[in-house]
Amino acid sequence: MDLGESFEEVAKREIFEETGLVVENLTLIHVFSGSKYYFLNTHFKIANGDEIYSVTAVFYTTDVNGKIKVDYKESEKVQYFAMDDMPNELTDEYRCRILHKSGI
Repeated sequence: MDLGESFEEVAKREIFEETGLVVENLTLIHVFSGSKYYFLNTHFKIANGDEIYSVTAVFYTTDVNGKIKVDYKESEKVQYFAMDDMPNELTDEYRCRILHKSGI
């Protein structure tokens, strides 16, 4: 998150940077934070000793435009998949956030 950015602005920018897709009309689904969502890769200690903790805002939209263009510095692959056919390699961290949206 850059200084001055809203969660929605971050989501739009990151999606475009990592996938080439432009998203609009985002609906905030949930903000994941706290000990229940404390995964090993959301807590970091930086060189000066400060510790930071990742908070994740999850949005939903069907307003997607463009053609997928993967930024391989950021992602290994990008694809759509059905809720009942999620990839096995999807981490528990991401799986719980997706399932939270669906109510499963």
